[in-house]
Amino acid sequence: MINNLPLGHLKIAPGDLRSFIAFVDNSIRNQQKTYCVPLNLTKYVVSKKDPKLKKVIRAAGFVIADGIPICWLSKRLGYKGVRRITGIELAEALLAHSMSRGWRIFLLGSSAADVDLAIRYVKEKFGQPLIVGFHHGYFTDGEVNLLLAKINTLKPDILLLGLGMPQKEYFIDDYFDHLKASFLLPVGGAFDIWAQTKKRSNALIQKLGLEWLQRSIYNSSKARNILRYSFDFFKDYLFYR
Repeated sequence: MINNLPLGHLKIAPGDLRSFIAFVDNSIRNQQKTYCVPLNLTKYVVSKKDPKLKKVIRAAGFVIADGIPICWLSKRLGYKGVRRITGIELAEALLAHSMSRGWRIFLLGSSAADVDLAIRYVKEKFGQPLIVGFHHGYFTDGEVNLLLAKINTLKPDILLLGLGMPQKEYFIDDYFDHLKASFLLPVGGAFDIWAQTKKRSNALIQKLGLEWLQRSIYNSSKARNILRYSFDFFKDYLFYR
């Protein structure tokens, strides 16, 4: 059992990778469907005005601090056990443990070429995890039923969603009850990183939690959004009651 704590209009879970993996393992063994949402500054701010995004985050089995600002706000509220754990870090930890647990994994998202490259990478990196299926992320509304049927035929234990934001969260909200998958995890651009078509920041930048700043340097529209979202976020940080 994970005790999510209130975080403004959302919630956050204290804990480390070991405790979250144990929670996922217990959920799969007991056939208790659940999902995790990695929470960053952008998602926190956007969900204030997006009721569907807010709803799916609040209904998650647990919410992890995907960004340093979420850890700052958690500390501001006196939550000592909230650690920064990104979606890709949780996904890689689950992949590393999957063979010993016998977990079946399905990947949904990215381009067909990139998801294929991603699968080759994770099999080599994480000891041949059992990838039972995959599908690119460029499906239409008319293809959703076939996609759900494909996933449900394979009955994965873990469904990794490499879609954009908020598409991956909307997918959970729309189809969670229709999916025969035990645990769902949105992983954003993880597939592209595993496919090595995109790179993560170096270890120091990751440790400092400044990946968002580095990305904004090379993307002016992203930089504008980050500035706008940061202003909204820090109003909450300063005046939260």
